[in-house]
Amino acid sequence: MKDFTSNNLAGINKSAIRQIFDSAPKDSINLALGEILFPESQFLKSKAKEIISKYNSVYTTNAGLLESRESICNYYNNLVEPDGVCITNGAEEAIFATLFTIINPNDEILLANPTYLAYDTIIKMVKGKTKYFQLDPNNNFELNRDSFRMAITSKTKAVILCNPSNPLSKVFSNDDIKYILEIAEENEILVIIDEIYLELYLFERSYSLLSKAKNIIVISSLSKSHCMTGWRIGWAVSANTDLIDRITVAHQYISTCASFLSQKIIPFALSKKGMESVAMNRVLLRERQKCSLEFLLEHFPSLKYARSTHAPYLFLNFGFDDLYLTKKLVSEGVIVVPGSVFGANGKNYIRLNYATDKKKIGEALIKIVILSKNIE
Repeated sequence: MKDFTSNNLAGINKSAIRQIFDSAPKDSINLALGEILFPESQFLKSKAKEIISKYNSVYTTNAGLLESRESICNYYNNLVEPDGVCITNGAEEAIFATLFTIINPNDEILLANPTYLAYDTIIKMVKGKTKYFQLDPNNNFELNRDSFRMAITSKTKAVILCNPSNPLSKVFSNDDIKYILEIAEENEILVIIDEIYLELYLFERSYSLLSKAKNIIVISSLSKSHCMTGWRIGWAVSANTDLIDRITVAHQYISTCASFLSQKIIPFALSKKGMESVAMNRVLLRERQKCSLEFLLEHFPSLKYARSTHAPYLFLNFGFDDLYLTKKLVSEGVIVVPGSVFGANGKNYIRLNYATDKKKIGEALIKIVILSKNIE
């Protein structure tokens, strides 16, 4: 029978996270998917109703509504002009459009080990190659500067930083960021920074790296901060408007434009009133993290974990094979993610998302403790 598929997806399957999620028993407790499962802002819901009643939903310019791009510029303290913004259907599309735009066959892209697993897959889909630099699991996943420098070759096109990190929920130190940017500038390497978790700081707000150099592309969205994953609204921004122009062309042929309604909500979401719900989410996240970590450490004083500064993940090492532990937990109705899917340095860790219902977290943690003690 004739094969109607192309080689573009050779070796590409659903992500490990989605495969685990899909295989779990019905009514399992989901601590795997990267969602903040708190109620959406009533203020934004009411504004959405007003928008629907007032406007017909139409195509917008490919880069997005001017008023929405201007509000994004204002969010970044007007470090970029509206021409430096492309609004996309979620941050994931912004990542795809960016990598599709910049990568030629066999270009090398630097990724941290561990980091968000979709980057490597998208790089492969657009015929690039991934090179890894190391975050040291024996030193709270701090940057190994030697490994970063040694990963660079004449083929290195860009580096992608997930900052704050998925799966670690921590940021690079200021000194390490300075080091990375200096090395990138010396070697003419584009810096792509995924800041989707920037507003989910637990105690002290870190800052966007958009201001640090012209050849930086920052990617973000409303999905995590505002509990709006289903709205599919994100963006790519850069002071290098030529890069954004090309990303916008790619975006046109991927999806034409982002949803009209989702674009119209951006100015309200980024307003002072809209950001109040984000502040409330941070309060809930601090409480969830504190209770979860205290409970686990009470039962596992020797537990290894990434010391995080941002939400919503705990990256935990119980001393067991992460794939085995994940499968056992799924069989008990608790869905987590094995750390090794984020890179070899995540081996024996699991990623747990605590941004959900307090009762469900409690039930899941009890099952994790019981199962882990039985394995011992």
